[in-house]
Amino acid sequence: MATLMRFAGGVCTGLEPTWTVRISRYVRRSPLTVRPESESSGVRDPRVKSLDSAPVSETERSVGQRRGDEARAASLLGARGHPRKTESGEAALPSRFPRLNQIDGLRYEKAQPGDKRLSRLVNLARSKKLREQQGKILLEGRRLISEALDAGASPQTIFFTAMERLQELPLSKLTQAGLIRVKPEDIRIWSDVDPPQDLIAVFKRPEVSQMQFSEEKYGKALPLTLICDNVRDPGNLGTALHCAAAAGCRSVLLTKGCVDIWEPKVLRVAMGAHFCLPIIPSLTWTDIQTHLPANTTVHVADNCRGTIKEPEFSAASQQQKKAGDYGWVSSHHNPRKIHYEDDFNYDEDYKEDSCRSTRPVLDTQPYHIRWAGRHTAVVIGGETHGLSHEALHLAGQTGGHRLLIPMVQGVDSLNSAMATSVLLFEGRRQLMHVTE
Repeated sequence: MATLMRFAGGVCTGLEPTWTVRISRYVRRSPLTVRPESESSGVRDPRVKSLDSAPVSETERSVGQRRGDEARAASLLGARGHPRKTESGEAALPSRFPRLNQIDGLRYEKAQPGDKRLSRLVNLARSKKLREQQGKILLEGRRLISEALDAGASPQTIFFTAMERLQELPLSKLTQAGLIRVKPEDIRIWSDVDPPQDLIAVFKRPEVSQMQFSEEKYGKALPLTLICDNVRDPGNLGTALHCAAAAGCRSVLLTKGCVDIWEPKVLRVAMGAHFCLPIIPSLTWTDIQTHLPANTTVHVADNCRGTIKEPEFSAASQQQKKAGDYGWVSSHHNPRKIHYEDDFNYDEDYKEDSCRSTRPVLDTQPYHIRWAGRHTAVVIGGETHGLSHEALHLAGQTGGHRLLIPMVQGVDSLNSAMATSVLLFEGRRQLMHVTE
């Protein structure tokens, strides 16, 4: 009998895990429900306390609030703790991170460690392709940003290092811009200006038709237009734009092939000229004719230089010499067979002697002889390729001349920027006498 009991106990012990698993599965599949009050009588059981009436301590309340904030912050973070990307590509941050501050009614935020918005926008503004795709430009410095705001440009983001620097701008025009305070070392890393400025702004790429050029601030424009024909050097183009603004030109027209006017170096050298007068880029020669007033006379000048035979340079001898012998435009002895660089290839590796063709011949004259009339345009060619066929044809159709600057023997020709300044201010002098 004892042996039989021991055998039965062993069997029960072996079956015990199986019954435990079945019972646990049943419990999981059939959870218990708790009814806080009787449905039949509608009377609350006095032994069951209401959860609403239970007092909550201040410690529990603060812990719950902190856990709620952490949950909201975690919902905006990715799997590795980085901010999720929104549809616009910007990092989504919690509502209270970073903390927003105010200055004269404008809200700004402080950049957190690891914030890469400044670096991304600077890289965007330095790329011509990205500038055109996203329609953004980068401006540095209080003066340039202020002039852009006065001209009606639309700011998108302003990075500043100190409150005093931000207050130097017209704050009433920054209501739609994002204001971000960064560390001075961040500005020094990404700034192209030496010494670095304390303000960097990202603007929507301005359209000439939407900008306002103050006649009260810059004076009445003269009937003088500058046309840049394939000027590729940023420094030369920036200087030419600066000279055009200083001389009081009516507008500046740029052909396709010129360097981008919103290139950072062009902006620095132009010193605010972009917001002083209309500058219209990427035009065909047909478009250029539509942007010129009726009865405009177009004069051309390039920096093609040959050998000067005359050893002397004096006011008396200049009147007896031919204009083509001064060298700024040409010094070929036969003025009817002047060869220019062909413009079929605008590659930087293009060689001067690779291809030449005969172009329209224009009468030449020294720049100090009167050539500026009621409506006048001056075409400046690039140093590498010179003037195009279309520029010479347009000058011939409008009765223009080839202008040259007399130079002494043995001196290299002036670059495009220097020649532009000489011709534009001479044109201003002549037009001032006409308007008087």
